[in-house]
Amino acid sequence: MLWPYRLPIGIGLVSLLLATPAQMFHPLVWMFVVDEVIGNGRTHLLVPAMVAMFAVHLIGAALSAARTWLLGRAGQRFVADLRDQLHRKLMGQSLAYHHDRQSGEQVARVIGDVDTLQDVVINGVDSVLANILGLICVSTIIVWLDWRVGTITLAPLALVAVLTWWFNRYVKTLYRAIRDRLGDLSGHLQEQLQGILVIKAFAREGFERDRFAVHNQAYLNESLRGVSVRSVYFPSVMTVGFITNIAMIGVGAYFVLRGEFTVGGLVAYRGYWWHLFSPVFTLAQVNEMLQRAAASASRVFEVLDAQEAVQDAPDAADLEVLRGAVSFDDVTFAYDSGPRVLDGVSLDVRPGERIGVVGPSGAGKSTILNLTLRLYDCQSGAVRLDGIDVRNVRQASLRSHMGVVSQEPFLFNDTVLENIRFGRLDAARDEVEAAARRANAHDFIKSLSEGYETRVGERGVKLSGGQKQRIC
Repeated sequence: MLWPYRLPIGIGLVSLLLATPAQMFHPLVWMFVVDEVIGNGRTHLLVPAMVAMFAVHLIGAALSAARTWLLGRAGQRFVADLRDQLHRKLMGQSLAYHHDRQSGEQVARVIGDVDTLQDVVINGVDSVLANILGLICVSTIIVWLDWRVGTITLAPLALVAVLTWWFNRYVKTLYRAIRDRLGDLSGHLQEQLQGILVIKAFAREGFERDRFAVHNQAYLNESLRGVSVRSVYFPSVMTVGFITNIAMIGVGAYFVLRGEFTVGGLVAYRGYWWHLFSPVFTLAQVNEMLQRAAASASRVFEVLDAQEAVQDAPDAADLEVLRGAVSFDDVTFAYDSGPRVLDGVSLDVRPGERIGVVGPSGAGKSTILNLTLRLYDCQSGAVRLDGIDVRNVRQASLRSHMGVVSQEPFLFNDTVLENIRFGRLDAARDEVEAAARRANAHDFIKSLSEGYETRVGERGVKLSGGQKQRIC
């Protein structure tokens, strides 16, 4: 998935490799100043040493800025492409897929979970690489300066590895549970907002507040468990980091007193302690971020890996001309593993013929329409248009020949013109107005504040159900 961004990532990593040693240079200058300039009286080298330190710092800062810019842009593009890919996947899924899942929970995956991944991709990966490389560099330098002091200083870091293993083992399932509870909360909230008319009509505001509180409490409980784990993990890592400071100064001073180490070396060690501790603590923070991202990634890839139930056949063709003959040939259909809604149904509708399908709720009226549009595939039998099995026709081509007026009209947050044009995006203005006249909608549309340019939908002008129906 990162292959399209290989060039900026590659240049960014090279910049990182060059910037890290430059950022580790100045404690060595401190050692040189203390031991040579001050200790041995080579005062003429003070200014060159300061110039060299400043020059190396500028080079490191420039390389670090280039790395941040390149990897940041690549990360932003990756996240945007991932969100587009998720959206395409959801748009390509069958109606059954969306009926089986809360729309709010899917929104939480596309927005919330991808945002969590964004933190890792843009900040986490860069930080992990920079701090691992920095830790390797500073460990090499302090061991090179004095292997005894360096080894004793690095020894407590084994405790960090143990703490990280414990933390990752515990929070792996915990963070997934937190993301799931947040998805439940988001889905329930969206359901309530969509059904606000029913809630108000039956005066069920208090009941719904209690239901929301249950989901909110479940999310809070999981989040508090996460707080408890982090409150142990991070202070423990900081304590281990401080132990390295004590070891570095104490052991270093001991060898200075014995004449086996220099004061300049001890000063350099003090400078390198922050370069040692900072990556350790930052990696602990990034590790926690990675565990959150792993939980979000599993939810994201559940969407990406979901099989599309209704797919175009490899040899599916377009419908060029459609006369309008519809036939059901011994069609049997059931939703998932439920009872059969249609059982051996056959019917023929001739071109231009109007029929009405009546029956009690659940008799299969809507199912007949859904199968004709190929929003679902029947388990046996065939649905044909002009004698052609709809499974042999590209879905986009099939539906471009059909018009649907649903029982519950829906308007997008756009103008009246664009809502009417939604069925055929290339329709001219006069064609849109002609369609509105045929639906007896032209007069009331013209009476709106901006006519066909009036914005409707949730954030626009409110229309009656009948007006919505005519626009749809």
